[in-house]
Amino acid sequence: MKNIFKLLLLLPGFLMLTNCGSINLKRDSGAKTVKMPFAEEDYQDNNSYFYSIQSTKGSGSRSAIKNATLTKAKNELASKVKSFVNASNNINQSGEDGGNFDETFNARIENSVSAAVETTILLKSEWLSYGRDISGKEVYEFWGVYRIEKRNVK
Repeated sequence: MKNIFKLLLLLPGFLMLTNCGSINLKRDSGAKTVKMPFAEEDYQDNNSYFYSIQSTKGSGSRSAIKNATLTKAKNELASKVKSFVNASNNINQSGEDGGNFDETFNARIENSVSAAVETTILLKSEWLSYGRDISGKEVYEFWGVYRIEKRNVK
């Protein structure tokens, strides 16, 4: 009886040790590797351009899906442009008389960012189709590569 009790105590520990690392979540859960239609390595920010690769998946209007993707890209590019403008305009923001012109300076930055974002262009795009959803609507995913030229940032 004592041997059975000891065996029962050791069995869970033995099972845990033998199974550690042998669970393949990808295989067991049916997960699949998803590859982007565009290689990020081909669209790295550089001295001339800012890039954004975005996607939106949905059903219904393809133009709405495309516009949502553009909005995502513009938000990311605006963040990059704002950082770039702030870094290149790193100045002391207090006047000689102790005054502060933060509001004027920030307004100029926002104008510069807005103007640059309006020059966003779509370089490459791809539509993917996933069939119909439960309601019978076609499900699409739009991928786009967007770019802003740094020379358009003023």
